[in-house]
Amino acid sequence: MSSVVIERRGPALWARINRPEAGNACGSEVVAMLEEWLDRAAEPGIRVLGLTGTGRSFCAGADLAEGRSLLGDPSGLRAFLSRGRALVQRLRAAELPTIAAVNGAAYGGGLELLLACDIAIAAQAARIGDRHVAVGQVPGWGSSVMLPLAVGPVLARRLLITGETWSAGEAARRGLISEVVPGSRLDDRAAEIAGDIAALDASAVARILKVARPRGDETAWAREDAVLQEHIGEQIAGHDAQ
Repeated sequence: MSSVVIERRGPALWARINRPEAGNACGSEVVAMLEEWLDRAAEPGIRVLGLTGTGRSFCAGADLAEGRSLLGDPSGLRAFLSRGRALVQRLRAAELPTIAAVNGAAYGGGLELLLACDIAIAAQAARIGDRHVAVGQVPGWGSSVMLPLAVGPVLARRLLITGETWSAGEAARRGLISEVVPGSRLDDRAAEIAGDIAALDASAVARILKVARPRGDETAWAREDAVLQEHIGEQIAGHDAQ
């Protein structure tokens, strides 16, 4: 089966990450198919982009197994991480409005995909957090930049350095997501929001996005990448020394 299912639902083009056995982790194939999803945004009649997952996870983050397999191939590892980062930045800059329907766990790269979307709603059972530190990693796809913009620097630091997770209700109270619904209602509610947006003037929506999306500091993006490169450099050196 495809690792990402792309389907048209009325005015919305949805991508559903479809690796439930791996927590919908973002490996190279998932990233490539999400790139295809964004490529297809220019098809006639598409007014909204939607992202969700299969099963109990929205996305558990980058595929750690694939990353570890690339420790002996430093250029391959760096390319893998860079491609994921570029995907998140591309989603964040999409010309169409974007919706994340968070069906389950959203950690690491999954949180970064959520943060890159304009609207995020979540099922009641969803859990959300950064979690990079819990697996000995550091952010690389933008959570250190986007999370402070979403919840403020104090709460962002707390999530980043403790590895704790929030319930969907807590995430809504903190402003990380805009709405919590029963899991059985998530798809329908996301479709309702997409339909409401599609009924509006497309040029006005596009122009509002240009001014309403938080830009973030380009220096912060560069600093995050520098820290990531330092961290994976140490991991590569440790692997080579074994």
